Amino acid sequence: MIKFLKEPIKKQMRKTGMVRELEMDKQRLTEEKRRLTEEKQKLTEIKQRLTEEKQKLTEIKQKLTEEKQRLTEEKQKLTEENEYMKNQIESLKDEKETLSIELDRSAYSLSKDLRGNSADEGKAATIKYILENVGKGDKILDVGFGSGVYGKLLRAFYYQNIDGVDVYDKNIKELGLDKIYDTIYIENILDFDLDYYDLIIFGDVLEHIELKLAKNLLSKLISENKCGKIIVSIPYKYEQDEIYGNPYEKHLQPEVTSEYMEKHYPYLKLIDESTLPLGGIIGVYVWEKETSP
Repeated sequence: MIKFLKEPIKKQMRKTGMVRELEMDKQRLTEEKRRLTEEKQKLTEIKQRLTEEKQKLTEIKQKLTEEKQRLTEEKQKLTEENEYMKNQIESLKDEKETLSIELDRSAYSLSKDLRGNSADEGKAATIKYILENVGKGDKILDVGFGSGVYGKLLRAFYYQNIDGVDVYDKNIKELGLDKIYDTIYIENILDFDLDYYDLIIFGDVLEHIELKLAKNLLSKLISENKCGKIIVSIPYKYEQDEIYGNPYEKHLQPEVTSEYMEKHYPYLKLIDESTLPLGGIIGVYVWEKETSP
């Protein structure tokens, strides 16, 4: 009987052990499945990251390709610009050589045929008088304009109608004087048949004309109603011979003084006397046509 009972019990025990083992296996499998699921999730995330990294690398590669293309184009442009600059440098060298030759020629010409250039003294008083008494649209004649000092000053103050007359014809274009004066007359003022001018400037000119001829000239301009105003600047006691190869630079009235001017040109009014840096004086005189009240 006991033996009979033991056998079922053993079977039951074996069965219970097997169930327990199966449950343990199931638990192990469940844990393994969970682990594998987690691993799969991790691998999926890694795959996603790799995909994103690959995308980034693709974008970087694209950018590098574009940058390479841009640099290639820049290199091409720089190569072309470098070639252009080389050509420009060569061209400038040629121009420099040409200009050097022209400057040498001009310097030689100017050294032989320089035009007269008056002192700065007296200019301020002259320009002040003109600004206060002559309209910007009035007709002005610059007699013996030399290097064009008065013309340049008047243009700076927007005077519009300025002609010049000078007996000396050298370096007019070289000094750009044809751009300063509206019309340039190359004539001796003693023979010049001029039209009416509102102002005639004799800037350091009368001393280059013999006294009798100078007196006749001014008297004729006034008596024949050739101008409304005359302004004269003249150096006192200033001897000068021909200079710059210009025979008209010689002073033919070197003995001028204020008394001399009052005696020989009594109708001229003294408005300024300026001292030259190395001694001597520049006198500035004016004449104005009388106007009816």
